[in-house]
Amino acid sequence: MPERQVGTVAKWLNHKGIGFITPEGCEPVTEDDKSNDILVHYMQIKQASEDGFKSLETGAKVEYDLETDPKNPDKKIAVNVTGEGGEDCAAKKKGAGKGGKRKGKGRRKGKGKGKKDAEEGTEDAEE
Repeated sequence: MPERQVGTVAKWLNHKGIGFITPEGCEPVTEDDKSNDILVHYMQIKQASEDGFKSLETGAKVEYDLETDPKNPDKKIAVNVTGEGGEDCAAKKKGAGKGGKRKGKGRRKGKGKGKKDAEEGTEDAEE
């Protein structure tokens, strides 16, 4: 049986259910260099979940096996992905997506008023 691989979660995309693992010893030369990263699908993650949703925390150490990518025989994909020592993988923290806190899309004061209403509002402010 081949030895399990070790790596670090480079990126996780919740909306696609996929992510990328940078194998140990293959750290990118530049921030944009993703040539050595291994694709992982959420179905391959060992993680207890009440709702079936699985994710990976960026920067977490993981162990995995490699298999040939069925869509591209020249590439490998990560399967049987676990945390260190075979433990469950650390899940991505909820609400820790792009841009941090999300602002509501409620209507703001002064928006959507006609020209006349906006002018009246200006007059009130001058008085």
